[in-house]
Amino acid sequence: MKLRFTFSIFIIVLAVSSCNKNDDSSVEIFFDPDVSTNSTNLGESVVFTDYSTGVKSRVWTFPGGNPSTSTEREVSVQFSEVGLINCTIENTFIDGITETKNIFVQVGSGLINYDVSAVQADAGQTITFTDNSSSVQSRVWSFPGGSPATSQEAEVNVTFSQEGPITCTLEVTFLNGIVDTQEIAIQIGNEKYPRSVFSFEDTDYASEIWQNWVSNGTDAMVFSIENIPGAGANETNGYAKIEINAAGIESQLFTKGVQGFPNAVLQSFKTYEFSFWVKSDDFNTITAAEISNESDLQSWYNFAWYSPIPEVGSEWSFKTITFQTGDLTNVYSEGTANNAWTQFKFIQPGTGTIYLDEISLKEID
Repeated sequence: MKLRFTFSIFIIVLAVSSCNKNDDSSVEIFFDPDVSTNSTNLGESVVFTDYSTGVKSRVWTFPGGNPSTSTEREVSVQFSEVGLINCTIENTFIDGITETKNIFVQVGSGLINYDVSAVQADAGQTITFTDNSSSVQSRVWSFPGGSPATSQEAEVNVTFSQEGPITCTLEVTFLNGIVDTQEIAIQIGNEKYPRSVFSFEDTDYASEIWQNWVSNGTDAMVFSIENIPGAGANETNGYAKIEINAAGIESQLFTKGVQGFPNAVLQSFKTYEFSFWVKSDDFNTITAAEISNESDLQSWYNFAWYSPIPEVGSEWSFKTITFQTGDLTNVYSEGTANNAWTQFKFIQPGTGTIYLDEISLKEID
């Protein structure tokens, strides 16, 4: 009797175990988390629900949220940080497979969350720009006339050598593929007009922008960029180096082929200031500098001609010329010059080296 009783219990346990296994195998497994909204404001509740079946365990993660994690099937979350929040759920199913899903929630009205230490500063004073955005895949800062001129870092210290209003930009690509751009207006010094400054801090970028031409097709003039900390005008790092290897041969350095910065759009009835920094141990004058306009849609027209450029010495000196546009409808039907570019001309009496930096154009009236 004892043996039969034991055998009967074994049969019952085996049958129950077999039924449980059959129940697990008959459950349909699928992964289906969801969220009540993908856009919310600070302090508002967002409900996350896991509709998955066949779940053995789950873990929700909510960066900057309250709660910050949960294992519940349904959870209500409030966020204390603005930006694009990358929430995650990781489920382990009864078949042993683990799956993860990202759920993006936009908190607040703007995708980009940035900070700037000062919106007004003196020339040479450091301004710190910080990108506090969440779920960032990549970013690009742009600081026209600044040092550095661009950056991909989350936090960057920038100085500006020229006074005037400046519009900096931050372009962020988020993990979900959305791209957002934020403009940041700052004021350097008291100058009220913007100055478009081209410095030579970024060697690769400057090499793409500036082109050179030699009348006889030789290396009578060689253009390059040097980058030595503090050696440029206004203690910048990068500057242009022009080596004159033959006397009396015309050569040019220009931005004619570029569309957009550093080339400018000139308006009718405006006064502009064209300026640059120059030095040379070998020459006390330089042939010429000019501002002209030309594009595929607009014919050539010269606005400013500075020749000769006098009093060049071994120390950096600031050169400037002003010009007025007048009524541009007499020149172009649009009433604007849409691609005003800079050109330097060299027909030097001997051989030597010329350095240029901080080339700029600004409206002054």
